[in-house]
Amino acid sequence: MGASSDVPRINRGLARYESDYYAILGVPLTADSKGIRRSYLQAAKSLHPDRFVSNPEAAERANLLFAKLVSPANEVLSKERERGEYEAILRMRIKRLLESPPADLWPDGEAVKGLAESPDWQEEYVRRVNRLSAEQYSSMDSMLSKTEQLSELNLAYLLLKAGYKGIPTPARVTATPTPISTPAAVSPAAASRQSAPTPVAAPSVPTAPPQPPTSKLSPAETRFLQALDMIERKQYRDAVQYLNFAIGAEPNVARYYLHRGIAHLKQGNTGMARADFVQVTRLDPGNAELMSEVRRWMQQTGPQQPVVGAAGGRQTTQAQKVVTPPPKKEKEGGFFSRLFGKKH
Repeated sequence: MGASSDVPRINRGLARYESDYYAILGVPLTADSKGIRRSYLQAAKSLHPDRFVSNPEAAERANLLFAKLVSPANEVLSKERERGEYEAILRMRIKRLLESPPADLWPDGEAVKGLAESPDWQEEYVRRVNRLSAEQYSSMDSMLSKTEQLSELNLAYLLLKAGYKGIPTPARVTATPTPISTPAAVSPAAASRQSAPTPVAAPSVPTAPPQPPTSKLSPAETRFLQALDMIERKQYRDAVQYLNFAIGAEPNVARYYLHRGIAHLKQGNTGMARADFVQVTRLDPGNAELMSEVRRWMQQTGPQQPVVGAAGGRQTTQAQKVVTPPPKKEKEGGFFSRLFGKKH
């Protein structure tokens, strides 16, 4: 990486799918705030320009790594709210990956070998992270490799915690002894008449093309996933705020309105919920799954309110009787008579 290089890309492990701030700081996913702070200070010390006074190019590289990787990671992990939101994104990402796992989902690096088979794999995971992080920033030439190994460990940890069972195991090959037969004596003349066996080409086995890494989420989709996690945690008010952001960024996504309507309904805001459900039917009426969800949730909003009919009039689910109050009868004598009273 030269002085004018861009920020190095981490393309292995969890970093294939989301920014891996834990790997950048060299802390396990189970780290507390003190451990995160300690690792950040150690990385900042290792990348301080004063360590590279005699090497301006190395100093520039250190500044780039600190500004573009270490500092943003600390900004997220050092704040409780941001860290919670980031962890929600990771949980939803793993959930989506497990719904349709790619063939190469389980990392194959040296750092994760044997982790799944360990009886105390969670403790073993922490030990391996600590061992790698101790050398992570000792050399900028190996920093990227160490960080990628940490990211592979983080992906393996999240998959194991989610119950992933598609871990490849080494194939056990049992050697079958082949009996050795003694060939019969063949005369030179007969041997010359024997033709060499024609080699048989092995059938070609089509190989599946490698699957490209999953693309990063858009800001709207990120907020949507965070909102789903908040709905599961019954934090409906916060979920509405995040869905407002998602809808503001991408106003034509029907499922954003569906889940905002659910969050409104859970708070008792039936009118706002109903408006969101109606918007879903306008945006994606051909989606049978969404329409089924809308009907199910719409039933919980109570009696249907008046809707505009085909002729433009207002229709109601129940007949309404209009009662006209009788006109007030004016007393005789008018205003002055009522004011001063009637004389007898």
